[in-house]
Amino acid sequence: MHKSGFFAIPLTVFIVAALFTAVAFADVYIGVKKGDWIEYQVAITGNLENHDAQWAREEVTDVQGPVLNINSTTLLTNDTYLYENSTLNLQTGHLGDDFCIPANLSTGDVFYDVRIGNVTITSSQQKTCVGAQRTVLIGTVVTTNGTETTTFEWDKQTGILVQAFSNYTDYNFTMATVANGTNMWQPQPPVDSTQFYALITGIVIVIVAVAVILVWRKKVKVKS
Repeated sequence: MHKSGFFAIPLTVFIVAALFTAVAFADVYIGVKKGDWIEYQVAITGNLENHDAQWAREEVTDVQGPVLNINSTTLLTNDTYLYENSTLNLQTGHLGDDFCIPANLSTGDVFYDVRIGNVTITSSQQKTCVGAQRTVLIGTVVTTNGTETTTFEWDKQTGILVQAFSNYTDYNFTMATVANGTNMWQPQPPVDSTQFYALITGIVIVIVAVAVILVWRKKVKVKS
């Protein structure tokens, strides 16, 4: 599998924001720390050369300002692994096919990609990503001839891709990429319904008890 082919459906390079803090470089916000990683599950339909990934893991190995070194591990459909090292520069627009973008963008904001020019954030929404509620930014990229369309979803706080869907009309080929593991945020524990109702019951009991005490004290004052 050729590296550039796999990059075409944004699944091989990325940046991450560290410790909830963004660092600005000429209006490009980056929050990065060495050791952050994210993993993806990939589902494909059709048969397209150089697009044969089924799983991938991306890890930040070094950070120098806006320049990030990334280690990529890809599991191919023939059950072999591909190992690659890549360099991104968010200040110059070398974004790894828009797999990662500057952090803290909002709807209507535009970022630059050296391959295709300006890309616009078209909308945002709250969504569960790898077990936690995150603010997700959405944008769509279409190739010049219109035969390849990719809709991206990036985590706003980190700028990292959490989901992408690519459609190649000329080849009847699609690929869906979904993040399923990361150390950049912690999954939110599921709510235990028994504990929830017990908590609500306890609160109601306390409120009723306080109301009874207040009424009783009022009656005592009236009698005296």
